[in-house]
Amino acid sequence: MRKGIIIILVLALIATGIWGYWQYKEKNDYYTFLDNQFQRMFYDLIGSVETISTDISKLLVSSQDKENIVLYSNILMNAYNAQEKLSQLPIKHEDVTKIEKFLSQVGDYTFALSRKNLNGDQLNYKDKANLEKLQSYSVELAEDLHDIHKKVLKGTVWKNELRKKGSKKLNRKAKKENPIQTKFVKFQERMVEYPELIYDGPFSEHAIQGMKPRLVGKKISIEEAQKRVTQFLGNTVVKEVKKRENARGKIDTYSFTVKPQNKSQNKQNPIYIDISQKGGKVVWMLNNRKVERANISQKQAINRASNFLDEKGYKNMVPTFSLKYDNVVTINYVYSQDGVLMYPDLIKVKIALDDGSIVGFDATKFLIANYKRNIPKAKLTPQQARQKVSMQVKVNDKPRLCYIPTPSFREIYCYEFKTEYKGDTFFIYINAQTGEEEKILKLIKSENGTLMI
Repeated sequence: MRKGIIIILVLALIATGIWGYWQYKEKNDYYTFLDNQFQRMFYDLIGSVETISTDISKLLVSSQDKENIVLYSNILMNAYNAQEKLSQLPIKHEDVTKIEKFLSQVGDYTFALSRKNLNGDQLNYKDKANLEKLQSYSVELAEDLHDIHKKVLKGTVWKNELRKKGSKKLNRKAKKENPIQTKFVKFQERMVEYPELIYDGPFSEHAIQGMKPRLVGKKISIEEAQKRVTQFLGNTVVKEVKKRENARGKIDTYSFTVKPQNKSQNKQNPIYIDISQKGGKVVWMLNNRKVERANISQKQAINRASNFLDEKGYKNMVPTFSLKYDNVVTINYVYSQDGVLMYPDLIKVKIALDDGSIVGFDATKFLIANYKRNIPKAKLTPQQARQKVSMQVKVNDKPRLCYIPTPSFREIYCYEFKTEYKGDTFFIYINAQTGEEEKILKLIKSENGTLMI
């Protein structure tokens, strides 16, 4: 009897040891593929910052308007990409706020300069001085990123940071000795002053900065938020949902890291997703997996994205912009109320061209700006508004009514005219109540998609 009990206890101990080992191994594997993910994001961040620096220096010596447009577009794209990669690294938000702002204004300023370029205006002394300052900071940032990689990224830094974040024993001394955090903070300290640049891009990121979110609903629990993660991604996608540090900003969210069912992706990347604490809406999602060779067209990708939004309850969304980068198509959708386009109510969807899956979703602007408008009757008829459009252009389609945002956080009720002039396409916005010309956007077409400037 006693011998039997001993045997059972020994077997139980062995089983517990085996279980513990596999738990340790699985956890270690999880940290490893997260580490690989952060390493790749860091490399991409360095590459984007270096390209920004190079392209700004080219702008300073270029005299060809056609070449400048390409450079402006590249800088804007890389500034956006660098911000996205930086936001995904396990670094405290307050330690990189100035860097995020710097990257944002690099893109914003070059976008504004591109509009001057299209109008035939050359860079003046102030423009060049601002660009030189931005180029100088981008060089310093690239050097600091390389220094971080050289001194502290020995293949385990991100893993160690993840372990620290998962431990409640992280003391103040450990925080102070975090080499990554220290390096970023020192860079920010050097950025005492840099050009406060004004950006007036089309329906830009700044359109929501002074707005209060219009989210409705009660605050949900973290358990309910986890359920909504699975509902959004699907049971066949989600293997495990892990809580990350909550994000506080325009919209307070519960933040999660999702371990996918797909074993091949499991080794590469997790999925990141934020759920609003109020109302339980999916604010943002990113699946930064490696996308293989394209198997579907951009048109098919737009159809996939439209169906996805419809399935998730986002009705009456109209695609207005698309851009392809690394076999991923980003599509901007705006809400349509009673046939009137609401440009402030924006949702971005990313589609992978290898299998048509959703690899990115951002409803931040929509959740902040969307509400049921009291749409007035336009004082001008379409024919009267047409008379306000320059006779030099050819109007191709019937005008559409829309709301466009302003830098002062207001909305203007307009007719949108799609026009053509000397082979180029322009969108002209005429105030539906006063007849004033409010904005002109130029449509840039390339092999990667369309962009309105």
